[in-house]
Amino acid sequence: MRFSEVVNIHKRQLLLLFSRSFSPPCPNLFHMSKLFLLPPIKKPRQNPFKFFLSSRLRRVADSIAQILRTRETNPHWERALDDAFSLEEEEEEAIAPVLARLPDPDSALAFFDWARRRRPPWADPPDSLSYSTLLRILAKARRFPEIELVLQTMRSEERTPTREALGALVAAYSDSGLEEEALDVYRTMRDQLGSFPDVSDCNCLLKLLVERRHCDLARQVYDEMLKRDGGADNYSTGIMVRGLCIEGRMDEAKNLIEHRWGAGCTPNVVFYNTLLDGYCRNGDMKRGLELFREMKLKGFLPTLVSYGIVINGFCKKGNFVEINKFFSEMKARGLWPNVQIYNNVIDAWCKHGSVVKAKAVLRQMIGSGCEPDIVTYNILISGLCQGGNVGEAELLLREAIKRRLDLNKFSYTPIIHGYCQNGEVAMASNLFIEMMEKGHKPDLVIYAALIHGLVLMQEINDALAIREKMIEKGVTLDAGIHNILISGLCKKGMLASAKKLLAEMLDQNILPDEFVYATLIDGFIRNEDLSEAKKVFEFMGQKGIRHGVVGYNAMIKGYCKFGMMNDAILCINSMRRDGYCPDEFTYTTVIDGYAKQSDLDGALSVFGDMMKRRCKPNVVTYSALINGYCRKGDIDTAEILFNNMQSHGLIPNVVTYSILIGSFCKNKQITRAVAFFEEMLSNKCPPNDVTFHYLINGLINSTPYLDSTCATDLQGNSKIAFLDIFVNMISDGWDRRSAAYNAIIFCLCKHQMVTKALELRGKMVAKGCLPNSITFLFLLHGICAEGKSAEWKSILSCHFQQNELEIAFKYTRLLDQHLHNGTTSKASWILQSLLEESIHLLGMEHGAASR
Repeated sequence: MRFSEVVNIHKRQLLLLFSRSFSPPCPNLFHMSKLFLLPPIKKPRQNPFKFFLSSRLRRVADSIAQILRTRETNPHWERALDDAFSLEEEEEEAIAPVLARLPDPDSALAFFDWARRRRPPWADPPDSLSYSTLLRILAKARRFPEIELVLQTMRSEERTPTREALGALVAAYSDSGLEEEALDVYRTMRDQLGSFPDVSDCNCLLKLLVERRHCDLARQVYDEMLKRDGGADNYSTGIMVRGLCIEGRMDEAKNLIEHRWGAGCTPNVVFYNTLLDGYCRNGDMKRGLELFREMKLKGFLPTLVSYGIVINGFCKKGNFVEINKFFSEMKARGLWPNVQIYNNVIDAWCKHGSVVKAKAVLRQMIGSGCEPDIVTYNILISGLCQGGNVGEAELLLREAIKRRLDLNKFSYTPIIHGYCQNGEVAMASNLFIEMMEKGHKPDLVIYAALIHGLVLMQEINDALAIREKMIEKGVTLDAGIHNILISGLCKKGMLASAKKLLAEMLDQNILPDEFVYATLIDGFIRNEDLSEAKKVFEFMGQKGIRHGVVGYNAMIKGYCKFGMMNDAILCINSMRRDGYCPDEFTYTTVIDGYAKQSDLDGALSVFGDMMKRRCKPNVVTYSALINGYCRKGDIDTAEILFNNMQSHGLIPNVVTYSILIGSFCKNKQITRAVAFFEEMLSNKCPPNDVTFHYLINGLINSTPYLDSTCATDLQGNSKIAFLDIFVNMISDGWDRRSAAYNAIIFCLCKHQMVTKALELRGKMVAKGCLPNSITFLFLLHGICAEGKSAEWKSILSCHFQQNELEIAFKYTRLLDQHLHNGTTSKASWILQSLLEESIHLLGMEHGAASR
């Protein structure tokens, strides 16, 4: 068989073909130090691979090249080679020159194999130069398996590669990212053969080491290069300086330049840019700007690269004043930012400022004649999606398509993920299909986003169908996707399916993590099945899977839910024995469990232990304690805890406020409940349905009549507008439910929560309580307070009779008195004009009737 054919069949066959006596194959096929335990290499002749061929040999070489090109179609190509290459006396020295003139590595392998086989048994194998020429050809073509076999053959035949051939290997391995192999050849040359690669080959190794952040190793190679005549050039120094700059070792980089060219030297603009990049990359803009000024003082005009480096440094800092200053300086010098500089500024606005400004930079970029690339659009798409503007992001995607840019998965992924988060799974699915039709292969992130979106929409069967499609397409599923699916199944009460999915994971050798098991435990607890939850928890222990904090917390939550506080405490003790520290969730769960059992001593004991162990309570912790005291009827202590929580810098949430408001309403302390509701809205904490339920029921069930004297704040200074409105409506004969809804809507509009007020109006209708002209007035006031007085007709409809508008107009005085110090508000003017218009229309109708 031929050499070129055997290479592609099996390495051992090649070894058998290649030599009469081989050493056993090297266990590490690329471990060069084991290949050259030979005498030092002889000093090679000058330019050993630049061959001089006689005109006759040149013709022979060209003829051989032509024969080898036809070897696939000419079964007699070897006989043709015998006829062409018959110069017996010159044959030995002609192999290498002929090899060097062959057009491709396959032809070289075929010729070398033919030349070896035509030798008589007693003849010596090809010389080192021939082998080395072949190695250089293979190195240039990155044919590493064949290189390995040639090296093994040379070792068995006691042939040593030339310095130039080994240097070519160092360069080839380095350029291909094979760091260990490149270093192995380099060290073999240095330690065993006493030689080094040429500077260009060493530079390839230096570049790789710097890219891999192996700066100390690169410095060692560089220092060894310096010790040899011509062993390092300016490019070598540039690579080394850049490596030091990337590592943040700026002083070393400057010292290296001075050591190379002398103290006080003036490096060229490339070295200035390298140092400048180092300072700016590491955030040292002060020294970066000093170097930038020094560069100009020494007569070097900053290039586009120089400006790009400085602008990028300021982009990372979010310093847009300096960015604009350097933009102006560039343009004054006739330099226009390129796409990379614009992309950095757009990215900076997305991360530090606003997407609106980033889009303005895009328009500026296009206006200046610089065409955006797909990276530009991907940055903006990602920024818009992070801000929740998914629809606008898709418009940008369409714009990129119109510009015929090559979209990639980074163009689609943020939008698909954004639509899924917003519950718009159909939109996400359409984009997913479009992405695949355009040839972009979806990754796990996109699949997980789709599955998560479907689970959020409770479309668990569709989510499972996507999992099946992934399996069909050979996509490797991970524990994260199964965790989402198991969570969805548990929330739907499909616990048998969740257990089955866990079993399938194990069958497919997808190792569930602690979160998968914790999700399953939590699912059983949510479905009131503590027994199954315990079985899963025990199964983890049997399989040697550590429960982790999440797993323990899930089990502790179950015990607390079922009132098994002793078991919860025992679980915490086991948790500590396993080396885990209870976190704020652990403590809060147990505190809440004790509070719901009305065991405040137990709750306070755990709270004290939490503080003792320096685990900071959060809002949920305080809310659990406040709820415990409210359940006990001790509202004063609950309020003290509420104030204590705020003094520790914690902001109450809707749950905290709702607990207190509900307790005050239950205890007929409606004034205090309303005061907390007002405080809640002042702190921009939106109420929920529970808050509304407590307040409405509290107002309905309060004393049959509340006169305006009781509608004062807690200090008894001034009237609370909320209660004043409510009292007046009761006095005017409105039913208490309608008065309660309207008072709350007024309060929401007062605090510019019009969207919440409109939602409450919808709930009011659903409860059979029709909105009236007073409802209209309060909503109108809220819309005007938001500066949308010109748009009110697109938000509200007004179909009220004159008498209804007159009733509402009476309340404008109350509204203006409480909110505008007696001055007439915009809402009052609008209502007055509506009333006058109604009177005018009614007059016209009466006139027409009398005629």
